[in-house]
Amino acid sequence: MPSIPEPSDILSLVKASPHWRVRIVPSIFEPTRIPDPPACWKIMESCAVSLRGWDYPHVDRTDRQNGYEWVASWCDFMGHREYWRLFQSGQFVHLFSFWEDDDPNNLRRALQKALVVPTGAQPTGCVDVIGMLYRFTEIYEFASRCAQKMALAGTVSISVELVNVKSRILTALEFSRGWCGYYPAMETNLLHVNDVPAERLAGSAPELAIDETIWFFHRFQWNDPNPGVLQNDQSKLLSRNLR
Repeated sequence: MPSIPEPSDILSLVKASPHWRVRIVPSIFEPTRIPDPPACWKIMESCAVSLRGWDYPHVDRTDRQNGYEWVASWCDFMGHREYWRLFQSGQFVHLFSFWEDDDPNNLRRALQKALVVPTGAQPTGCVDVIGMLYRFTEIYEFASRCAQKMALAGTVSISVELVNVKSRILTALEFSRGWCGYYPAMETNLLHVNDVPAERLAGSAPELAIDETIWFFHRFQWNDPNPGVLQNDQSKLLSRNLR
């Protein structure tokens, strides 16, 4: 019988590969804002976002742990490899791998769609533009739900970092979606921190997610994404109309 992965194993695997790091931190520190681990689990289960068949973040039924002042969950299943913690202070930390790396054919398809690859270019992987939009939409929706559930005041810091992404290229992996051009990340890590008033986060999560998506697109050298097209794709996600 295969051994059951320990949380430290999953975390080490994520950190060893290119990955996302998300931190959501209330500006007002209250060490026991959430009174105990059971209350933490209730917040996670009620605030997790499920818009496309896989929740964000994934709250596993069995792979979970109570720490001294936090709860954690993790998984390694069909391309989804992630680990997160929610602290009683309300701080949330989430690390997860790029799902695009689960299938080596994705980079081949991305290069075919790019049409012209610069001489000497050595892409390290790809990231799907619609997948990135969806992920930022989920992150901001989750942050919005948490802010309302915990009745946060002040601001909420949402930090997203793409780790070890130098030479990774943007693409559109959906077969029916057109794409051309070669858009690589030039930095090893891409980090953006957005301090959002809690009230604005509760009412403007979709718009904030699009702004964040565009910020990262620009750092992949794509300077002219169409906000209207992004809004249309985001609306399909939010209405669960992805067919």
